Amino acid sequence: MNQFEPHITVRAVQPMVAGLEALGHPVDAILAEVSIDRALLSNVDGRIPHRAMMLFWQCAEARCSDVDLGLHLAEAAPIRSFEVHAYALLSSPTLRDAYLRACRYQRLIHEATDLVLEQGPNEGILRHSLPGGRPAPRQPAEALAALWVRFGRLVTGDEWIPNRVCFAHPEPANTSEHQRIFRAPLHFSSDGTALYVANAMLDSPNPRADLGLIGVLDRYAESLLASAPRSSTLSERVRGYLIEVLGSGAPTASTTAKALGMSVRSLNRTLQLEGCNYRELLEQLRRERAISLLADPRCTIGEVGFLLGFAELSSFYRAFKRWTGQTPTEYREKNHS
Repeated sequence: MNQFEPHITVRAVQPMVAGLEALGHPVDAILAEVSIDRALLSNVDGRIPHRAMMLFWQCAEARCSDVDLGLHLAEAAPIRSFEVHAYALLSSPTLRDAYLRACRYQRLIHEATDLVLEQGPNEGILRHSLPGGRPAPRQPAEALAALWVRFGRLVTGDEWIPNRVCFAHPEPANTSEHQRIFRAPLHFSSDGTALYVANAMLDSPNPRADLGLIGVLDRYAESLLASAPRSSTLSERVRGYLIEVLGSGAPTASTTAKALGMSVRSLNRTLQLEGCNYRELLEQLRRERAISLLADPRCTIGEVGFLLGFAELSSFYRAFKRWTGQTPTEYREKNHS
């Protein structure tokens, strides 16, 4: 196995295979054609080369004679086939929290792809890219976007409609299946795979959220991440360190650099090359944790601020208002009353 070649975990393959089986397609013939050992799929820690998965999609589309195969597999795959990260999403307190978990646990599926939720004043943008920033080909890109919407609707219990859905590939001759599933404006020949969702929907509560279960699932998923093979980035290492120490106060770039065995200058320069900075990472983590903690009525707002490393409650209020346009009290009353 070439350690420098990007790999996909079996967790990414299992749902697509289960979807093929549910639709009655020739799974064994497809796997044999792309040299994926069926026995490997029973090992959740198994990995296959990224290129083999791309061949899988090409072969499956041809064998199944289905130009909309990605959309159909996203619909047909049983929820149980998605493993731990799917149940973590479905137990999240809000849709935003679920999508942020999807970003956090993306490496359980693919060790080198990038999934981010960009935060905007009116909407959030869920974006996906392959190693090197390349967009995914049509079938996996459409499957991914359809899964975002499928899980998003399960989280909210509402048949909501995205603001728009974007793909890098050209517009297909027939988009009736896309319209049926997304019911939203579609943009093809875009710069990548992206889902635009209104903030009001992202912050809508999950009526079936299970805070007890999510704690267990988060710990399990974090343990999987810790042991998973990885092409580590500094931003991931910084985030991991911040998660460990945030409750003891907000660490500075200087203390973080020292903990990671590097200079502040080197830390800032490397983060800049990765397209982020220290303040952004700290702000994003605090925002994620704040939204998650505010969903727990047992946690007072003062305790939330303390757990996020704020020395004063007023500082937490100002930061949360900057992130969401609401105070913590207003947010909790609106979303969790």
